[in-house]
Amino acid sequence: MNTKVVFVSMLLIANGFYAQVLEQRITESNQLNAPVYIRIEPLAEKSENYQTLSEKEYVISFCQQYAPEYVSLIQSSYSSPNDWSRTVNGVEQTNYFNPQNREEIITEFETIIHETTHHKNSYSGFLIEPTIYLVLSEQERQISNNFFKSDLIDKVISLEAQNKIFRYKTYVSKQSGVKANVDGIVGLMDEYSAYQNGCTAALIAYDNALKNKDTTLAITFLKSAMATHFAYYEFNIFIGAYVQYARLYNPVVHQQILKLNTLKRAYSLNTQRFLNSLQIIQSASTRLKGNYRSVKYTADWYNNTYVDFAKEYMKNFDSDLQALKSNL
Repeated sequence: MNTKVVFVSMLLIANGFYAQVLEQRITESNQLNAPVYIRIEPLAEKSENYQTLSEKEYVISFCQQYAPEYVSLIQSSYSSPNDWSRTVNGVEQTNYFNPQNREEIITEFETIIHETTHHKNSYSGFLIEPTIYLVLSEQERQISNNFFKSDLIDKVISLEAQNKIFRYKTYVSKQSGVKANVDGIVGLMDEYSAYQNGCTAALIAYDNALKNKDTTLAITFLKSAMATHFAYYEFNIFIGAYVQYARLYNPVVHQQILKLNTLKRAYSLNTQRFLNSLQIIQSASTRLKGNYRSVKYTADWYNNTYVDFAKEYMKNFDSDLQALKSNL
């Protein structure tokens, strides 16, 4: 499987400070593996009318057809691909997103949901689904501001795992300056929420395309979800390692984490929805039947390359993740 690694970053302005967020995914390519960095400029620096109403309307119309549950999120917090500048192997490329081209919306759909989720979360909360948005209390925000950076988890994650986990370097390594690292477990939860919603929306679109008997489009959405679904295991490792490090080396912060009821509820609810997405992906062979042959190689490649190791390694943090789950 020839692939390219795609990084999507965004600089959000919230409460007077800047916090970088990032998406990292894999898309199929006929080229050799090539990192593609996508930077999203601060929306606050744009004119309020920068995003034309027609672009948003085209995306909403598409969403109404394939993922109507996410229309309200697009309406309230839309992140336009035309705010993203792409850099391929160090060379910046101009991004011209044409919403009148249906194929472009299909290609960008999951990333639009992912980055729009970040935009929504920038208001100090966590999106579970478009109808459920949990906001940290002022006290919770003040407490979490004193938490350590995520990169300290390298003390409880083996060097082998650091090298094998696809998104480790991007989000929690010493070199990382993104929100998932800088803002500790709150930043990790923001990213977990974005990956969950992007994957969920892609699979809703997959389901609706199948109902419309458009198997080719359904498979496109399924592959999009496959490219990010294993973020479930990776972010559970990061979050579990964060809690474990706090338990072993910073008991004061550990106790504070366990008292952050909004964060714990966000983890529990996002986990439920992410697990549902994993089940949908795992049942694709039954749903697609003979057409599954066209995605089986992709599924096997992800499992062998990323999923199997991360899924097994996640077990090292089972007890700490369990402690983070709320009773809802």
